[in-house]
Amino acid sequence: MIIDSHVHIGQFGRFDMRPEYVINSMKKYGIDYSLVSSGVAVEFDEDHNPLPGDWKYDQYSANMLTIDFARRNEGRIGALIWCRPKTEGFDEDFVRLVDDGGSCIKGLKFHPYYSMLPMTALQIEPYLSFAAERGFPVMIHSADDEFSQPKFVYEAAKAHPNVNFIMAHIGLGTDNDDAIELIGALPNLYGDTAWVRPESGLKLVKKYGAQKLLFGTDNPIDGEDTYAHPFYKAYFGEFKEQVSRGDYELIMHGNAERLFNL
Repeated sequence: MIIDSHVHIGQFGRFDMRPEYVINSMKKYGIDYSLVSSGVAVEFDEDHNPLPGDWKYDQYSANMLTIDFARRNEGRIGALIWCRPKTEGFDEDFVRLVDDGGSCIKGLKFHPYYSMLPMTALQIEPYLSFAAERGFPVMIHSADDEFSQPKFVYEAAKAHPNVNFIMAHIGLGTDNDDAIELIGALPNLYGDTAWVRPESGLKLVKKYGAQKLLFGTDNPIDGEDTYAHPFYKAYFGEFKEQVSRGDYELIMHGNAERLFNL
């Protein structure tokens, strides 16, 4: 069984990640279940400019796209709610969104770069308290930019020990070493394999255990053949030979099942 814990839908900027691309790629590459968030919930464009005045998505409508997708594909798709802490924030409509989504919602998603806020910002605190209340894990984009530093994810996880945090990308654009040490320092902090070199994934597993790593890819960011990228081909292939069978099963599905209550 394979669970991809880091998948998107949405057409925005240079990205074209249609729901049908997700389903087609899952069938083609043998992915059993995907945890999906909606990229049209971004708060700024790639250059940190305000979104166009005719942008039609708010926090509720953007995430309803994911919820509807999950409902149409029950048993194959779970929804992660993409939060907009800077331009909208946590409010009654957000709670209503989660209540309306019901059991297909599996966790929360933050993208500090597209929100121009680090995970230590005060605007994010209400979401994290809500995650603790509802038992939701929190997935966070991490990278080498001023908002997405792994250290900010670490600080958020340290401040909320009752919430499980997934540091997506394990520090995109870095050698991953600092992020790996931060993940190893807290029991409620994990990493995923999205654009992570297999040797870095293996380093995390050997140093801190297979329970600390989840398979994730950003599918279908490169179209229906995102899974054909050399990184992911390695996770499907030679990486499997470098860890025990039990550890491989944890990484490819067991950890996601446990953290997201699947």
